[in-house]
Amino acid sequence: MRKAVKLLLLGGVVGAAVVAVKSLKSDEQVENLPVQAAKSAGMGAAAGGLVGLALDVRSRRKETKRSRLKKAAVRSLSSLPTLPRPSIDLHDLEKASRKARKSAVKAAHKARVKAEHLAEASRIKAEHLAEAGREKLAS
Repeated sequence: MRKAVKLLLLGGVVGAAVVAVKSLKSDEQVENLPVQAAKSAGMGAAAGGLVGLALDVRSRRKETKRSRLKKAAVRSLSSLPTLPRPSIDLHDLEKASRKARKSAVKAAHKARVKAEHLAEASRIKAEHLAEAGREKLAS
């Protein structure tokens, strides 16, 4: 009902203001101004009240729908089994991180040795090909 009352008052004020502005711009007699302002304010209030009532009904429907969805979500979540929270031990974390670091260092060492071996093999092959090319050019 808040919106209905607010828009009812706003419609009334706007209706009266419209008539007042129109009468100031035109050169009509001021005798009919209060009657015209009252009629216009009443029509504006009625229109504002209807719009506000429609908005109130709409917001109430939305709120009902929202509360139904919340209840359904709570029901579905409460039916899920609860799992125990794992306890995190800092000692275990440190141990795991040391183990991971050792494996990373070991893997890096193996990769470096393999890369050195491949580089040496490709250097030997390149020298061999260069020597074969020189012999072909010499002959």
